[in-house]
Amino acid sequence: MIVFNLSHEKALDSLKASLEKDNLSELYVNLDNETPSNVKEVFLVSYFDHILTEDEYMNEQFVCYANIVKLNDKYFDEKFTTIANEFLYIYQRLFDLNDGFVYIDANSSIIKTKNSAVYARHIINGLKERPTCCLVFQNLKLVVDLGFDLTHHFYCLDDSKIKQIKEMILSTNLFILQP
Repeated sequence: MIVFNLSHEKALDSLKASLEKDNLSELYVNLDNETPSNVKEVFLVSYFDHILTEDEYMNEQFVCYANIVKLNDKYFDEKFTTIANEFLYIYQRLFDLNDGFVYIDANSSIIKTKNSAVYARHIINGLKERPTCCLVFQNLKLVVDLGFDLTHHFYCLDDSKIKQIKEMILSTNLFILQP
């Protein structure tokens, strides 16, 4: 029998509430603040080698999944697939480094999962912006906001894993940028 539990549902309504319920409120990053006080370092991981200007963004054919679908071009399809796989490599490694557990805020409810297939599906949906999502890696003290234009924000809450995370990213064909 399925039973509705209001307190449980409230905790799943926001990432902040979920983390507080699990006594992990220090991992909450208010992404509406410019630089949250609990963040040690912020960097971007991007397909692009620099932050796009507004003009570059408007003129770039290859800026997001929706553009690729509209182009309907085999070259761009293959290019996006390659880039998506670079991001998936990073996110799989982060999942593994975090002992196979992650909080996912996918703009609907909060998902806490150890299931790599569920995690991968949310990453793929995030890469397609359907919807974008926010990930919290408890053991790594890392919050990642999957963004538009193939650029994702990494918020490190602890210095101890930053070097390892950056080295892993640099082993791909993606770039680390400063905001």
